Amino acid sequence: MINQKYYQDIKRFPKQFEEGFDLAKNLKVEGNFSEIVLCGMGGSSSFVRLLNDVLATNSSQATQINSIKGYDLPKILKKETLFLLVSYSGNTEEVLNIYKQVLKNNLSHIVITTGGELEKIAQENMSAILKIPGGIQPRLSTGYFISGIFQLLINCNLIDSSVRDLVIKASKGIGLNFNEEDSKSLAKELKNKIPIIYSTDNNTSLAELSKIKFNENSKIQSFWNYFPELNHNEMVGFTNLIMEPYFIIFKSQFTNIRNFKRIEIFNNLMEEKNIKSTIFDLKGENVFEEIMMGYYFIDHVTFYLAEEYGIDPEPVKMVEDFKKMLEQ
Repeated sequence: MINQKYYQDIKRFPKQFEEGFDLAKNLKVEGNFSEIVLCGMGGSSSFVRLLNDVLATNSSQATQINSIKGYDLPKILKKETLFLLVSYSGNTEEVLNIYKQVLKNNLSHIVITTGGELEKIAQENMSAILKIPGGIQPRLSTGYFISGIFQLLINCNLIDSSVRDLVIKASKGIGLNFNEEDSKSLAKELKNKIPIIYSTDNNTSLAELSKIKFNENSKIQSFWNYFPELNHNEMVGFTNLIMEPYFIIFKSQFTNIRNFKRIEIFNNLMEEKNIKSTIFDLKGENVFEEIMMGYYFIDHVTFYLAEEYGIDPEPVKMVEDFKKMLEQ
């Protein structure tokens, strides 16, 4: 049976962006920052590569966001660093541990959460807090994270305000070229196969996030890489097939033209080995619009693939069970 709540949560994704910008409109930290570091795990940080893809191609400044996915700050700390402490639940132990180190070292920071222990400690220490809406899976809150963080960076004079206009425009067009039947059809094609998602080097976040969606929504193995890098190593691994892969290739209009040739040749080589693939010519006026098109589509594909397997896409039981074992 379809999880209607989860389905509607997916459908609400395009509406998250304006709300996220609004939630962060009056929030900032004073300082002259030369580095941004986001500390978060899972769905509370999987979007970092997406943020950087957008900044690399659309911002007038060369800002990039580094990330920490672990328990500790780097040994060398700079006062010019702005730390973003992100935990959807507010109870992520790695982030809580880093937050204590941030406080101990009196480092500039902003907390992003729906509540939990992180919000409690942040309130006690009078930290700046961006509180995003709860009630859905962290991996479906990406719109809030993207827009909220971009607005924070705008407020702190780290990126140009034009990024906001770009994101809002893209969010309004997310569903325009979407075809529900295409997502259902691909889900049927993918059943009992291993999805391998490839992108071009200017939108690697789309490949990585798609891989995560297959893991968490469809509860299956999936892998990702990008052109041209995969032509120098990974593709050799398909010489001796020990599984049944299915390639999903996202082709950006804005990548180097040589990648078009690489995709064509690679696809022909795989066809000779009877490996199925689907190439998506992404649409949009910029890289972010392309990424949003692919992201929304894959959310639906992975939802319908879960249905093909007869499983609920929403819970991540193995993750929750693992956390309980850590507490024993």
